[in-house]
Amino acid sequence: MLNTITTVRLPSGEEVAFVDWSDKPVYSTCELVHGFTRQEIDLFGYTVGDPVPAAAPTAVDPRTSTDADTNLEAPGSMASTEERLIYSIKPEVLALTADPVDNNRRDMQSATYREGTGEPIPNPVQLGALNQQLLLSLEISQKLYVRAGFGYFNAGFGVHGAGGSMTTAGASGRNYATNGLPSQEAVRSYVVPQYMGGQEKFRVFLSNPGGAACNFGLSENNAVPTNVDSVLRVRVYLEGLYKRPVS
Repeated sequence: MLNTITTVRLPSGEEVAFVDWSDKPVYSTCELVHGFTRQEIDLFGYTVGDPVPAAAPTAVDPRTSTDADTNLEAPGSMASTEERLIYSIKPEVLALTADPVDNNRRDMQSATYREGTGEPIPNPVQLGALNQQLLLSLEISQKLYVRAGFGYFNAGFGVHGAGGSMTTAGASGRNYATNGLPSQEAVRSYVVPQYMGGQEKFRVFLSNPGGAACNFGLSENNAVPTNVDSVLRVRVYLEGLYKRPVS
């Protein structure tokens, strides 16, 4: 008979028993538009049917979230019967191109997401721009537990490949990339899991220190030097053990 883990001791000395626990990730999504200067973008603060957080250099009408955007039961908090042990944070990046309503306002709700060359797979320079400028952070009960550059977090899954595609004669083609190696063994798992207990508030957010414009659209390798309608959809997973509410 194999030995199984039934309890884990936290640094505080508290023991957490694995009763009614499952391996269930929770995820949330935000959308970043080329040239945004917003210094903080919150995730996990909404549930299905609420607006998806969006950061853009101009006014934005955010779109309504669906199950593909989040599976959160309550915005930014744990129910009294819930507990969660977070072993890793995994951001997934999808590249899109949204048609704006006009030059001064983007309507994400009714935007037509065009399938540009190679989309929805981001290219290496797009990911490099996020890695250079953004930090990803986790706060639990207003205490900062995790903060590192965006590139520190490896999703450990996704499309694995590289290549180029020619759009028109003389165009430069396009390369593809994932944010790290798409393999579970490449994921940075915490030696000590981050614990969230019943009724605790938590916050996951991207920060852009200094508020410099994040111009990831400049990396589009086609005949147009700047794709001002470039959108990166970032879906962040908190992976670990989840205690199901007992009813």
